[in-house]
Amino acid sequence: MIAGEHLKMVVRRAADRLLGYPWKLWFWGDSIGLEGLLDAAEMLGDERYAAYVYGLLKGWLAREQHRSEFDYNAAGVALLRCYQKTGDAPLLEAARRHAAYLASFRTTAHGAFLRYENAAIELPPELPGPSPAGAPRQAAADGGPCVFVDSMHFDGPFYAKLYEVTGEAGYRSLALANILPQIELLWDPEASLFHHFWMEREQRRNGVLWGRGNGWGLLGVALTLEFLGGSAAAPAQLEMILRRALPRLVELQDEQGAWHTVLDDPGSYLESSTAAFFADVMARAIRLSLFAAADLLPPLEKALGYALQHTNREGLLEGVSYETFPSTRAGHYRNMPRGALAPWGQGPLLAAAHSYNLLVQQGIITGAYASL
Repeated sequence: MIAGEHLKMVVRRAADRLLGYPWKLWFWGDSIGLEGLLDAAEMLGDERYAAYVYGLLKGWLAREQHRSEFDYNAAGVALLRCYQKTGDAPLLEAARRHAAYLASFRTTAHGAFLRYENAAIELPPELPGPSPAGAPRQAAADGGPCVFVDSMHFDGPFYAKLYEVTGEAGYRSLALANILPQIELLWDPEASLFHHFWMEREQRRNGVLWGRGNGWGLLGVALTLEFLGGSAAAPAQLEMILRRALPRLVELQDEQGAWHTVLDDPGSYLESSTAAFFADVMARAIRLSLFAAADLLPPLEKALGYALQHTNREGLLEGVSYETFPSTRAGHYRNMPRGALAPWGQGPLLAAAHSYNLLVQQGIITGAYASL
């Protein structure tokens, strides 16, 4: 087992480091970052982190009518968690408006909501500091309308959480109307994993089993199940995804506890955010009673242990790849630089630690914490 005091020390360092992130409000990853800060507040009993998230969200509401290009990435679950914590009615009102905004997007012939009409294929990541002199910058290709696995974390869980908060059946329907068509387009039944994206023009998936993308997708499935109240309110298909994907991930887990950035390509590097994402998903799958604790605790603890061991004294989860724009080439993912301070690294680390700690508090993991 993992040492409790060590876990809390790393969580505090990682949360403090995330407070210095230059949030774009909104961009890919903001949601998991803010959810992670709320998890840190709950785990540590430190209201600074929750107050910070609340302040960011209240600031967003002041300019909500001036929507950005990526407002569909807004942290809807964090918004609702802050409402539950504070009782601040304007937060719930904003969540309802955001739900209506998301429902206004057009859908594919399969019924999947299209958030990104002009996907940039192989756009280079935004790196800190000036680019080296003479460094090539590849022109991004226009991929047209695409459905991304990341949206499985943004859409279904938000609507499911809104259903949990309000009890209104229409939001349950919207949760399923979002996540089920995404699964249809992105799930590979032979690989038991998700592809990064689906292209409307070509009517096909991109063909790359991206590690963090599967973290987004599987966490989205787990959260949707959790907020809908389990199998009583959710179709069996959601449970099936976790029951098939997690054993496959256990097979692919490196002996160090992490996963390769292209999951089925052992020649690609180990990427740290995947370890945190998958540890969180495994902990949630145990709490949902989809797996016996004994079946998933060893890989869960290896994954969380890897993430903790790769968090430095300044609280940075090292080895996290930069924002990874889409590609149909596995080489694009293999060559993505690492070292980012990013909410898609820090947030999953905080969420995984909190989920693990809940297993201990609920007596699912018994006995005193041992050291790493």
